[in-house]
Amino acid sequence: MKYFILIFISLITLIIFASCGLIQTSSADKETERIADEYGGIYVFDKEIRDEIKQREKEREEARQKVTTGDTFWEQIEAIDKNLPRILSNGCKYYIKGPSKQELHENDWSLYYQKIKEYMGEEVFNKLKRRLGVTSYYIDKNGKVIPITMLTYISTTITTYGLYGDEGAGFRLTNSYSVDIAGDNIFYLENGKFIKSDEKGKGARH
Repeated sequence: MKYFILIFISLITLIIFASCGLIQTSSADKETERIADEYGGIYVFDKEIRDEIKQREKEREEARQKVTTGDTFWEQIEAIDKNLPRILSNGCKYYIKGPSKQELHENDWSLYYQKIKEYMGEEVFNKLKRRLGVTSYYIDKNGKVIPITMLTYISTTITTYGLYGDEGAGFRLTNSYSVDIAGDNIFYLENGKFIKSDEKGKGARH
């Protein structure tokens, strides 16, 4: 009788947890999570340029916070771009986003991939390459895209168990959504090799 009561209480507890969506599973195994934790993050090809961009973006953000609404709103925004342009000290324009499809097609990324592969090894690289992409770059005088940072992460599916939906859409017992597992590491290219720094870039992309 005592064991029956314990089992009954356990079942009730599980039902309550499930109804609140507190029970969940992930498609990523422990090895995948370890790889993401150890090798996931930002790979910086030029620390000096990245630091320059961070400083300029900080200045732009401070200027944006002073912008007021009204008839001169757009004039104030244009003034920021004029006074604090996204231009590096080398005269090249930088971008804090991924390249366009055309830029991806027209440029060779193999040398940059190779440097990252040399650091993490081919086996790990093959697992992470699918989610490896440029997150900031500049265009040199010859129109070539020069990556400044690359970000790598692993995408996994989280499934929660509970009661979801409504009468119109129908009810279901599970709810699945995708999340990205990305380490908060920052790696710097020094003397031709990547080195993991002590810095952490939680939530950062470039």
